[in-house]
Amino acid sequence: MIKKTFFILVAVIFSTNAIATPPKNHTYLVGVDVYEVPKPADKQVILTYPARLKAKRNVDIVARVSGTLIKKYYKEGEFVKKNQLLYKIEPDTYQAQYNEALANVKIAQAQLYKAERDWKRYKKLFKEKAISQQKLDYVYASYQNALASLKLAKAKLKLAQINLNYTDVKAPISGFTSLKLVDVGDYVNVGTKLLRITQTNPIYAEFSFSDNDFLRIKQQLFSGRLTEKPKIIAYIKQNGHIFKGYVDFIDSKIDPKTQTVKARAIFENKKGELMPNQFARIKVAGFIQKHVIWIPATAVLQNSMGKMVFIVKNGRIGVRMIKAKESTNNTFIVQYGLKPKDLVVIDNFFKIRPGMAVKIDKIIKSKAQ
Repeated sequence: MIKKTFFILVAVIFSTNAIATPPKNHTYLVGVDVYEVPKPADKQVILTYPARLKAKRNVDIVARVSGTLIKKYYKEGEFVKKNQLLYKIEPDTYQAQYNEALANVKIAQAQLYKAERDWKRYKKLFKEKAISQQKLDYVYASYQNALASLKLAKAKLKLAQINLNYTDVKAPISGFTSLKLVDVGDYVNVGTKLLRITQTNPIYAEFSFSDNDFLRIKQQLFSGRLTEKPKIIAYIKQNGHIFKGYVDFIDSKIDPKTQTVKARAIFENKKGELMPNQFARIKVAGFIQKHVIWIPATAVLQNSMGKMVFIVKNGRIGVRMIKAKESTNNTFIVQYGLKPKDLVVIDNFFKIRPGMAVKIDKIIKSKAQ
């Protein structure tokens, strides 16, 4: 029993020594890819803001004449084209008024024909001194009255035609229809709302520049550090798709309540994928900032203090806090914190820490260099 206990104790001691004995020293360095910060050059600037989508037009369709709705031609929620028939208002009264007005035009034309012939004949008789001046004046007045009567009759005919046409309620724009506001069989008056049509192609995105961005843009435009293209390009990513448009409006003043400047972009929306009142993130490009440096977006990390990057200097990892703004093609324009030739880490972030020795697997340089 004593021998067995001694054997177990010896085995435990040897086992413990085996665990505590460190392995032979083999130096292992984590490999990282780095991006070499380029020399300053011109670079496009991208500004990102929250935006709200808004229909280009919302049109309330109203009755232009009074009458009973006798037919509905559209389905609620469907897309309708401009001039498409939506409702029919009972036309009988307006058709009768048109027919009456047309008959009055024909009567007026006949009266004018007679008055004009009388005027020509009496002018000739007056020259021959066969009638008095008073008689000539009377005939001339009759002729002018016939002219005016025809104009009045034609105006009434035109009005009757307009009212008759209004019994066909048509879409003034292309867009999506709302729920109906009236039913077939209802009597409607002039101005009664029938439905609404919402035009979503193109569609607007309303957003606001921060006052700092707006003033910086203005200052840099004035100083020549920033040049503006003919159109300020805008992008929205929604439902996995990227929509490209352009800014068509920037206000000229800062809102004192929000300290922002209102702006609007317009996007093609043929398939109706963008819907009014949706919220989105809009990226605004179209500005070129001169003499700046940039790095890949993959190199930029964020902590509670702001944006930062890992750099490699003398074979070891260091940390730099930077100030940067997003640009195009997944890059950031660096406003301060880096200089040309700095080596910025772009991978293996979870395997490195400040002060650690590393090896550089690959140095990536900007194509602009």
